[in-house]
Amino acid sequence: MLKKIFSITLLLCSFNIHAELKPSKIKLEKFLENTTSLSARFQQKLVDKYGYLLQQSAGSLTMQRPGKFNWDYILPYPQNIVSNGKKIWMYDSELEQVNVRPYDQVLASSPVNLLDNKQKLDIEFVVTDMPERDGQIWVKLIPKNSESDFKEMQVGLLDGNIKTMRFIDNFEQLTQIEFEQLVVNPQFEESKFEFITPEGTDVIGDF
Repeated sequence: MLKKIFSITLLLCSFNIHAELKPSKIKLEKFLENTTSLSARFQQKLVDKYGYLLQQSAGSLTMQRPGKFNWDYILPYPQNIVSNGKKIWMYDSELEQVNVRPYDQVLASSPVNLLDNKQKLDIEFVVTDMPERDGQIWVKLIPKNSESDFKEMQVGLLDGNIKTMRFIDNFEQLTQIEFEQLVVNPQFEESKFEFITPEGTDVIGDF
């Protein structure tokens, strides 16, 4: 789950624009270039290679460059993943447990590590346009790193904003995230990206 979040945040934190892009790629790069923060609600589902639903979840996301994000899962059970750009907290309220890791260490463990890089998407991905569907224009990104945790990413845009993200992993499982009520470039208090450990919570890792 965390690596998928890194993959999503990667796109939301990438700044650059490529000189000769096809129409869908141009719109994706424009959105990324002009977005420094965002908030949204999301619906997420995981299906296996046969199309069977394995998991559904929902919650809200806030993000601010560079490296700050707050994924607040409400369903099927509360879970919170917060980054202040230096540390990442992964909190499970039911287990009363929070796992704390250095931001750089966790990011380095993911093959998709462009969160704070200013490289073009084309350096890490083979990026191509896809046919329009569901009223959205689509871009396909295939990692150039053969050790990536996913083999293909698809991004759908509606009215110039990211609407859908789809990840196909190396087990042919599909993760799909639909964004709703997306707001581009809102302002947040810095406390939004700091985690205060509830009393009685077990802390694992470098706090």
